[in-house]
Amino acid sequence: MLTKALLNNHLPPKRRLFAWLVLAFLLWGAAARAAWAHGGGTVHIAGEVAGPYRVTVWVAPNEVEAGKKLHVTVAVVRPENNQPVLDAQVMLQVTAVGDNTAVLSGPATTQQAVNKLFYEADFTAPTAPGEYQVQTRVSGSEGEGEVLFVLPIKPASGSNFLVIGLVGLAVIGGLGLFLSQRRENGKRTD
Repeated sequence: MLTKALLNNHLPPKRRLFAWLVLAFLLWGAAARAAWAHGGGTVHIAGEVAGPYRVTVWVAPNEVEAGKKLHVTVAVVRPENNQPVLDAQVMLQVTAVGDNTAVLSGPATTQQAVNKLFYEADFTAPTAPGEYQVQTRVSGSEGEGEVLFVLPIKPASGSNFLVIGLVGLAVIGGLGLFLSQRRENGKRTD
């Protein structure tokens, strides 16, 4: 209904501008969230042998911040032919470097993945910045294996894309209202 009113110009100019801005912001937010949520990121393990498997691990975002979202993607293949292994169990465990206590742990699954050739998991990163060891353990009908890597967690930054987006939206909306008022005032003087 809103898009029909926008396309057919059934709204007054100010409301039409505001509606277009709201629609653009909602679409931008949905696209950004979908693009960021699955896959991609920095490769931390690239085709390393883990028992009878070869494993690749990506972490997103590229720079993980304390207390923010942490997305892990794992690819498991057979070394002899690079065929994906789709029936394995993949467990992730994160510990602070120098400490054997798990800070986070959980499964990466194909059910969570957009691309069903990968195993994925979402976590909230540890709240304390520092270096953490990530253990990726793969087990299946062919055996078990694991790979380890160190993941740096940076202090949380103060910037927030939602706040930046809202401020930008407010500036654009204010500019649009100013220009529409100016145009209406120009029509009245004619």
